[in-house]
Amino acid sequence: MRFAVEWNKLFRRFLHRHLAVAGAMLVTGVLLFSVLGPMLVNHEPNTMNIRQALSSPGNEHWLGTDQYGRDTLARLAHGARISLKVGCLATIAAMLAGVFTGALAGYAGSGMDTAIMRFMDALMAFPGILLAIALVGVLGPGLLSLIVAIGIVSTPRFARLMRASVLQKKNLEYVMAARALGKPGWRILISDILPNCMSPLIIQLTLTLPSAILSEAALGFLGLGAPPPAPSWGRMLNEARGFMEISPEQAVIPGAAIFITVLGFNLLGDGLRDVLDPKMVR
Repeated sequence: MRFAVEWNKLFRRFLHRHLAVAGAMLVTGVLLFSVLGPMLVNHEPNTMNIRQALSSPGNEHWLGTDQYGRDTLARLAHGARISLKVGCLATIAAMLAGVFTGALAGYAGSGMDTAIMRFMDALMAFPGILLAIALVGVLGPGLLSLIVAIGIVSTPRFARLMRASVLQKKNLEYVMAARALGKPGWRILISDILPNCMSPLIIQLTLTLPSAILSEAALGFLGLGAPPPAPSWGRMLNEARGFMEISPEQAVIPGAAIFITVLGFNLLGDGLRDVLDPKMVR
């Protein structure tokens, strides 16, 4: 009962953040578009028709066609699936790796803490996009390579956050009481400390996800994204570069999709931070 009351308070507090609600609506719209869009569009994303190349938006092609006559709306919808899939899986992988390494470093302390955090500092010393390019170059192009590369680049954020949270909580009274009762350290970490670190992790998750989506678009633009002919927002931007004067909407449309998606997740993340952070509530 108390749990339901607390969630009800958080939900009402969230509804009072109008920008956060707007972000949630944008994110919901993008998710629905990625799920339902490919089923509602009558055209296949990779079907070419040179006779209709670079046609303007109309009844047959609502957002026009690209230089090969492929339907832009169909490619945009399928590209949304790729961007969200890579972004979500890379962020989840980064969170799992960061939570494990950060919790281990914070709870074990001493040499383990130093070794893990110096490795994370070394990862953060490289510009994120350059490190992702290097990792994709080593692993080879493909969705799995994208997920691994973006996940590795994003891991230090979660590791540092988790370490700070564990350091803050491992000497609190309820943790010391669990130790006094003879509870194993790994059980204390999993059952007593980690559940109390979820709020900052949720906030970091929503803030890292748009960065991962943006990284996927950047790698796709550089030709290191999903292998062709799979549609990708970044590849759509790259292919539209040479036709800006003839058909500028072919660059504006995927660019707007990336902008709306990143903006929605950022607004949602800021709203969740305001709702879940006790300092912000006060």
